Amino acid sequence: MGIGVLGQLEVDGATSTLGLRDRVVLEALAVSPGASVSADALAEAIWGEHPPASWSKVVQGCVVRLRKVLGVDAIETSPQGYRLIHHSDHVDHLRFARLLSRARELVAGREPERAAHVLREGLALWRGDPFPDLAEWGPGRVASERLVELRSEAEELLVEAGLLAGHHREALGPAQQLVHEAPLREHRWGLLALALYRDGRQAQALETIHQARRVLRDELGLDPGPELVTLEQAILNQDPSLAVDTAAAPPSAACPYLGLVTYGVADAPAFFGREQETADCLRRLDEAGVLALVGPSGSGKSSLARAGVAAALERDGMAVHVVTPGTRPTSTLAGVPRRRGTVLVVDQCEEALVLDEGQPERTEFFAGLVDFAGDHPLVVTMRADRLGELAPHPDFARLVERGLYLLGPMGESDLRRAIEGPASQAGLRLEPGLVDLLVREVVGEPAALPLLSHVLRQTWAHREGGTLTVEGYAATGGVREAVARSAEGLYRGLDAARQAMLRELMLRLVSPDEGGDPVRTRVPRRTVAADEAHGLLVEQLVGARLLSSDGDTVEIAHESLAVAWPRLRAWLDEDVEGLRIMRHLAVAAESWDELGRPDSELYRGVRQARAAEWAQTTDAGLTGTERDFLDASAALAEKEQRATEAQVRRERQLNQRLRLGLGVVAALLAAAIVAGTLAIAAAERADQQAAAASDRARAADARRLGAEALRSDQLDRSLLLAVAGVSLDDSPDTRTNLLATLDRA
Repeated sequence: MGIGVLGQLEVDGATSTLGLRDRVVLEALAVSPGASVSADALAEAIWGEHPPASWSKVVQGCVVRLRKVLGVDAIETSPQGYRLIHHSDHVDHLRFARLLSRARELVAGREPERAAHVLREGLALWRGDPFPDLAEWGPGRVASERLVELRSEAEELLVEAGLLAGHHREALGPAQQLVHEAPLREHRWGLLALALYRDGRQAQALETIHQARRVLRDELGLDPGPELVTLEQAILNQDPSLAVDTAAAPPSAACPYLGLVTYGVADAPAFFGREQETADCLRRLDEAGVLALVGPSGSGKSSLARAGVAAALERDGMAVHVVTPGTRPTSTLAGVPRRRGTVLVVDQCEEALVLDEGQPERTEFFAGLVDFAGDHPLVVTMRADRLGELAPHPDFARLVERGLYLLGPMGESDLRRAIEGPASQAGLRLEPGLVDLLVREVVGEPAALPLLSHVLRQTWAHREGGTLTVEGYAATGGVREAVARSAEGLYRGLDAARQAMLRELMLRLVSPDEGGDPVRTRVPRRTVAADEAHGLLVEQLVGARLLSSDGDTVEIAHESLAVAWPRLRAWLDEDVEGLRIMRHLAVAAESWDELGRPDSELYRGVRQARAAEWAQTTDAGLTGTERDFLDASAALAEKEQRATEAQVRRERQLNQRLRLGLGVVAALLAAAIVAGTLAIAAAERADQQAAAASDRARAADARRLGAEALRSDQLDRSLLLAVAGVSLDDSPDTRTNLLATLDRA
């Protein structure tokens, strides 16, 4: 939420409806955002030296109401008082001071057109006297006076930039106005005199200096300083140095439009049209601690994350680290420090999804991002059509959901600013009607920004002097044809051998995803520029802004190149499966080489067979590392095949020996069974014979007992003997003996 104090207090671009006390407290905190202001100082700002007895509760009430308007975290309570927590870009007087400092650097570097643009942007922030409600408070009054002085310096510097650019006639009116507003500022008299002299009015220039001398003597009692005296002497002598810039300075020799290349943090001064989105993204990051910038390819996610959000965080004093996952995302993440004030920006986060779903590195990378976001701000950019692939990583998916910001196409006013801003900085003019034509071509198109930037770059190449013309735009073929014409023109200018090299290079840098959409791949420069011929081709493509390189890696400038260039699209459609094999092979070979070429990283089984068949049936140019990888995989496969065949032979011989042994064992077992059967039969017969002999013995004993029972004279003994005889052998004889004994009893 923006705070404006360069005039009547504004909150988020609208005049504040806060009460007077709330306005005073907010302005007092905004004098030095980030610095603590004691409650006593706030009370003094409201009531002066005689606050009421209830002043502490009134100040607390003001802070509570301001938090409702600005956000709970906007005002922080500290032991020393209260602090306003805001991004420097969201407080207009801080932004003005930053723009003025930038303008000083540009003037010192003799870039007057850019300096003038920056100064006009800064002066446009002024709407009146700064801190209007703090006129009676000492610190507020000092801050207001300092800002007024800075504004005067900016106005003078704007005239100076115009003179440096050779626009002395345009500078005459503002110089006269400045002298009229503040006649005691000696530097303004010098600017007016210089403008008059360069306009060919030497006498008037000298009279201006004489008038300045009279005013300074009459009002201040002082003589002019060395600056005015030196200028007067130079005018009298018609010093040639005064006429160096009389001719209009030529526009910047560098194109202000980057083309297909993504804007980086250093390109923030030339990044126009996404100011509101930048503010919204910073607000989302403040609220959620994470920002997931999601949009279709070509919507400007990377540029917004880098030149918008990351640049703003750097201006706030944060240590911003911008990375892309690449082929080894965990290694990339391991190099990010975890110090206080560190912000991580992961651009093109979908690159990590290219890794196989079951690959541990992919899971570790997303888990690492979740862990980082627990302690530090995190910004990620991702293509909208890849969001569904985050399902296997629920913790990271919830993180993205919490900080989701969906980036849409630019509106008409933002597109105009994106076209006119860089041109104004570079001192270029736009022919009437050109901006309207460009806006009609791309308005509402979510993926047209890189194409627009490219066609503007090509239009700049066809400019007439310092003017971008409709005719120059027409010569490019328009927004949708400019990229194709540039790429096709470069391709046709190569011989057959270099055309083949270009095809091989582009297919290595672009490949279709599972849905058939083109995905750019970042590859090491040494891989695609292994020899002089390939290196020269890469440099030629980088110079044409079709490729981008950071020195160590190379990638296509934007995925829209694959859509806009029909030839590349046709190459991609020729062998989709082959391109997937080549892409996986490139990553696997690079990892194998980095790990010291261990056998554990080589292809095996079906994957090795498919890669070998593809390499034999296609004429794709492979790097030395990739050929070594395939050769090593084939050698390992052959070695494993031979080992398998030897193992089979050994197992066959062992099986034969086992079968022979089993035959012998079976014969012995049969013999043992027969012998056992005979032994069992003999044992049964012996048992039967023993049982029969036992029965005969018992019968004899029973008969002897019965006979003894009949002979015995003792009746009890006779009965016991008879019963014992029946027990041994229950037969008619023993029963007869028992009955006879009973009869006797």
